Amino acid sequence: MTSVLESTLESEHQRIREFADAAAAAEFSADEPRIRHRLSDTFSAVLSRHLAAVDDVLLPAAKSSTVYKRAAVRDHVRQVRVLEKVLHELKARVYGAATAGRVWEGLWGEIDRHLADLAERETALAQQLAARLSDTETCELADRFAAAAERAPTRPHAYTPHTGRLGRLSRRIWRIADGFWDEAEGRVIPHRPAKPPARPDSLMHRYMTGAPPQQSEES
Repeated sequence: MTSVLESTLESEHQRIREFADAAAAAEFSADEPRIRHRLSDTFSAVLSRHLAAVDDVLLPAAKSSTVYKRAAVRDHVRQVRVLEKVLHELKARVYGAATAGRVWEGLWGEIDRHLADLAERETALAQQLAARLSDTETCELADRFAAAAERAPTRPHAYTPHTGRLGRLSRRIWRIADGFWDEAEGRVIPHRPAKPPARPDSLMHRYMTGAPPQQSEES
């Protein structure tokens, strides 16, 4: 039987993948010249919050229940740092920084591989936790994870501590700083369980991208 925690993570991975697919498929147009900026920033925010919530809730639970050994935790953090660096590169590519070397398709190909690896590792972690915790404890852990994702930093911070007291402190500081810059830049930061636009003509798509409303054929 699938636990609440496993179901929660499965939904999160699907949600992240949908945001990634929407951003990867975005094409510039006269009506929406900044669509890649908006959708890529939103994807990065959703994924960054997810990664921070894993660091805040799941890794400490795994260590306290001896599910993960120190080497496994270090490997997870190392993989997350690599993914966060790719998110930095995505932002540089979207905003035209000189340091952005890879083409759009190649960059998203790497992101896809990281997301698949992330889902596999976190699914295994959730299964191991669920096997060692009671149903009540598993539900509480899933609730804490969801709450942590809502208050997590919205940008990748690959070079700051990810675990322990320093990790928790750095996330609190970055949450404030990220919130300031999100407000200043007008970034769209969706709350769970909001979903990315499924169709270019959908109302959600136009809300997420800030696109003008479509004109009817009669107008």
